[in-house]
Amino acid sequence: MFVEYTLEPEDIASARLLAIGIRPRVELGLFAAVNAAMLAWSVSPWSYNMLPLLIGLTACLGGFRLTQIGKVRQTATEAYQRNPTLRRRTAASWDDRGITIAPAAAMTERILWSDLKALKENERIVLLQQHTGAIHAIPRRAFPDKAMLVGLRRLARSGVKKSSRQS
Repeated sequence: MFVEYTLEPEDIASARLLAIGIRPRVELGLFAAVNAAMLAWSVSPWSYNMLPLLIGLTACLGGFRLTQIGKVRQTATEAYQRNPTLRRRTAASWDDRGITIAPAAAMTERILWSDLKALKENERIVLLQQHTGAIHAIPRRAFPDKAMLVGLRRLARSGVKKSSRQS
């Protein structure tokens, strides 16, 4: 199987956030739900004097998290601008043994499925995370159909399962 793609700055940011376990939409949704619940609680008969302080602290923590997410996005955009390899057309091909990532006019990398630590996905990218800490992002838009994505997912996950049993 084979796909070609060009990464965008938001793909890089999405990959970095996913690699470190941050899912902004989920976190912001939970933050909004907690604040709504506290606000409702503050006007209920069960309200107590410390509730405004809790609401303020929760809002501060939410603001801090938004700042962290913004910083990751900013550094990802800067990395995209600095690194020409990230802006090149890239080909990814895979078989039963692994995947080959080949950016145009750059070094080709072959990754065996057993070398993968994790396969992660969000609405934007498929992230291949190696045991060494290296990550590779393939935009979901690169897959012409769902069957091709399902095939890659199946092979990668079988390699992740094998490598986790060996360690």
